[in-house]
Amino acid sequence: MSKIITIYCEGKKGSHDYDILEKIIYGLPADLQIEPIGGIRGAGAIIQYKEKGIAKSDCYILFRDRDFDKPIPPSTTLEQDEKKPYCYYSYRNTIENYLFDTSLFFSFLKQKHLCEKYAIDSDHDVKDKFIEAAEQIRYYQAVRHTMGKMRTSETDFGTKLTAKSGKLPERLDEESCRDEAWRKIGEGKLATNSWTKDNFLKFYQAFIDAFDKDFMENLNFLIYFQGKDFASSLKLILPGFPLRDYYKFAKKGFDYRKFPDLVQLRELIEKKL
Repeated sequence: MSKIITIYCEGKKGSHDYDILEKIIYGLPADLQIEPIGGIRGAGAIIQYKEKGIAKSDCYILFRDRDFDKPIPPSTTLEQDEKKPYCYYSYRNTIENYLFDTSLFFSFLKQKHLCEKYAIDSDHDVKDKFIEAAEQIRYYQAVRHTMGKMRTSETDFGTKLTAKSGKLPERLDEESCRDEAWRKIGEGKLATNSWTKDNFLKFYQAFIDAFDKDFMENLNFLIYFQGKDFASSLKLILPGFPLRDYYKFAKKGFDYRKFPDLVQLRELIEKKL
């Protein structure tokens, strides 16, 4: 009798997480199941509840976004949580980050006859638009990474300056982003000695310095920046862009083998069978 293996993920059936996981496990035994759990907060308790009740897996894992909860590692890898060994983090910041590719984006524009509308005639033109979108949220992403680095499990002031990821602040200039982030940190009720303006500025400057010209030219923001934020910034540059249709297009032909961490995830699952 083969093992029952459950892969827990964020979102719901039909979400990016679910659809990409389906691509990763394609061809593996049918008793391998994907179980979406909605948001990541309280994931451990939800999984334990399911495992004691309806799931009863022989083994299970949680595949989740990094999303400022863990720093981006220096090399491409699937990262296991030391405290929760069933939990594995994607290398890229969020699942949306895996869906943006210059060649794929250009193919979509050609298929939808949108090249003329956006004055895009090549992959290189797409790259320029991607970089423009990333530059537009550079300061906001630097403060989000800074807040992720400074927050603690005791007091989590989050990393967003708005209600949710993908909803960008009205003002994206450096001073506005930096001041609003420090204000949110200052609202913490259990301030620690590490929550100082000097530390905040030191961490922030390190991220700003990292997000330099080479970083942009190499499209490293597709790894580091929050995917929903990047998509929203791109839509500001390309008004009326059909983002939902693009996501469907990108997922239809998605090839997990282009991403070493997703290949590692497939191999991890195969070993558990």
